[in-house]
This record gives sequence, structure tokens and C-alpha cells, in this order.
Amino acid sequence: MTPERLRNIAVYYCQRYVVSGGKLADYLERRLRREMTEAEDRAAMAGRIPEIVESLSRTGLVNDGEAASAKLRGALRAGYAKDAAVGMAARGAMVEREAVAGALDRAMADTVPEIAEAEMDRTEEAAALADAALRRARRGPYRSRDADEKTQRRDADWLRRRGFRYDAVRKAMRLDGEDFDGDSGAG
Repeated sequence: MTPERLRNIAVYYCQRYVVSGGKLADYLERRLRREMTEAEDRAAMAGRIPEIVESLSRTGLVNDGEAASAKLRGALRAGYAKDAAVGMAARGAMVEREAVAGALDRAMADTVPEIAEAEMDRTEEAAALADAALRRARRGPYRSRDADEKTQRRDADWLRRRGFRYDAVRKAMRLDGEDFDGDSGAG
């Protein structure tokens, strides 16, 4: 492994993926652990990683904001609640949670414009996101076959695992409080 080879590996990785500085540094460290057996040599080469990340950030190949936004849009499309999507994007892009939260409005407008543009309070917005997740996944009231109580519970738990609160799940699943116990399953 040479410094030039490490930089070429970094450039190739950045050309294939939208990456943040943290994600690139993590990838390069894993490559060094995999390819270099001598700990001293590996430590010396690892010292060059911040320089490479900084250099590629200046060229625009490394972009924390875009990497976080891409992960955030993916999580929203996959049916996660806003807070859960921000957490997933921050972990996935290896970016600070505050930076991801700053991109939330733009990601909502790109991913679910009908919800982002509507004037809703927080509870209505969460229920609308949960409903959109059910519609995309063809779960809950959007199933092609009638669902029994067990299937409804599974669908409600699916939403709860995606970070939706009880009220949003109940509204999206069109369940009455008596028909659904919010303490079952994952929470």
C-alpha cells in the first residue's frame, strides 16, 4: 500500500458513491486493516487519511450534506418516521444528527411533496407519513386481501418499528382505540 494507491482507492470510492468524510475515513481504515498486516505501517498510512478526506472535500467528491440528504431521502421513502429517518441517516452517512436534521425539510419536499406542502400540525403529518408508508408497502388498509386481527397487529407493529407513535399508527391503520392495544409488539 502506498499513499498514491490509498488516494486512488478513495477517489474510486467517491466516484461510485455519495460519501461523507466520516464514511470515507471509515472505508479507508477498513481497507488498511484488510490489506496491511504490519500495525506500524498501517498506523503510519492511517495518518494520511484525514489529509485525503480533506483534499477530496475541497474538490467536491466528499460532501457531508449530500450524503446525509441521500440517506435521509432513502429512509423517508422506506417508510420511516421523521425522527427515526434522521437517526438512520446520521448513522448511515456518519454525519452529525444536527446536520441531517437541517436537511429534513428539503428531503421531505423531495420525497413526499404532498405531505411537505400541506399545512398540517405535527400529529397529522406523522399520520400522513405513516399512511404513505402503508400505501407504498401495501400494508394495513391497502392490502389486496382482507386482514384479520393478527395481520393488523403485524402491520401496526411494522409502523411502530419505523418510529411512528401510537396516535399516528392508529390513524393510519384506521383503528379505534378499543380495537387496538398500543402496547403489543415492538415499541
